[in-house]
Amino acid sequence: MERWKILIADDEPKIRRGLHAQIDRLGLPCEVCAEAEDGEIALEAAERLRPDILLVDINMPFVNGLDFIQALRRTRADARVILITGYEEFEYARRALELDVHAYLLKPINVGELRRAVETAIDQLEVSRQRNRHFEWAIAQIGNRREFLREEFLRDAVSGRLEADEIREFRVYFDFPEPERMMLMLISTRSSAAGEKPWQHTLRQYALQDALREGPELRYRCLFSDDRGNVLLLYDAPPELDARLTEAVHAALGGELGLTVQLETEPVASLTRIAEAYDEAMERMMNSARLSPIVEGAKAYIAAHYSDPNLSLMEVAEALNVHPAYLSRTMKQELGMPFAKYLTNVRIGKAVQLMRDPSIRIWKVAEMVGYSGGNYFSAAFKKVLGVSPADYRMEDKRK
Repeated sequence: MERWKILIADDEPKIRRGLHAQIDRLGLPCEVCAEAEDGEIALEAAERLRPDILLVDINMPFVNGLDFIQALRRTRADARVILITGYEEFEYARRALELDVHAYLLKPINVGELRRAVETAIDQLEVSRQRNRHFEWAIAQIGNRREFLREEFLRDAVSGRLEADEIREFRVYFDFPEPERMMLMLISTRSSAAGEKPWQHTLRQYALQDALREGPELRYRCLFSDDRGNVLLLYDAPPELDARLTEAVHAALGGELGLTVQLETEPVASLTRIAEAYDEAMERMMNSARLSPIVEGAKAYIAAHYSDPNLSLMEVAEALNVHPAYLSRTMKQELGMPFAKYLTNVRIGKAVQLMRDPSIRIWKVAEMVGYSGGNYFSAAFKKVLGVSPADYRMEDKRK
């Protein structure tokens, strides 16, 4: 029978000895592999011995129990932590459950409660390990269909059929890298001939694969299709390659195959949010198909000049040789929002992309997207996304 390893971390020698003796008397398939008198020693022992269950005091020198658990989770998300605390820290320990603490015990330790906590931890570990064995077996059976399954996975992900936990799990199996700048390109094509033969979809895929091999070098790329028959390209590349990649796609499908090509590109904050990126790109594609040349021109002008803090409706109207009132009215009719709101949405969308680079300070992001003052930027950001720029960046890091 497999024996589970337990680590005890408490700054009181008497408590450590008592817990060690009680665990030995429980008669469960577990054994104490190490004791630690402070959080720093406990972290070193946990990394070296990889215990399955940890009994951790909330008050320890150097690294307290909560900081210890947070550090442990970076490498041992599967370990079960039982928190030990005095009565006066009861409410504080309750908040520690957010760190996925398995249970907490109040001093002095009740043997019955200790037994229940360790038994349930072992039960969960056994279930988790058995599930992992089944998963590994399944992966071994389907390894020869890896590329096909990756495309199926991405198709399900963009359609919203997968939960975030499922996406994270399969992301590991399919070896998706940690992206520097992940983008999703939605490619739609139309042929002048009536109807499309089944082989034409395959031909588009082959043409794009050839274009990608001969085109700009990307850090990562994966071609797949959505439920509507569009081709999707998930890629990781610096911004300066976007234009060259777009040209390569148009050349492969428009020049060589004679198709009418329409495409939209959207940043992907993380793989768990790929469905959001797909929906944004699809909405823009559907809307742009109905836009007048005036509104298309306004969008293009705004895309090129949004970083100018003085950009105005008057300037855009003059560039397009139309009256400002006509442009504002037309934009509201076709885009569902007036000039000012559309400009704000563009700027905040660009800001979100820039904020994924942690080296760029928020005040610098504000300047880069056309805001001369941080307060104006923060107010606009919160109005569009419902949170402040600082809170959004913290949430994005957690994801």
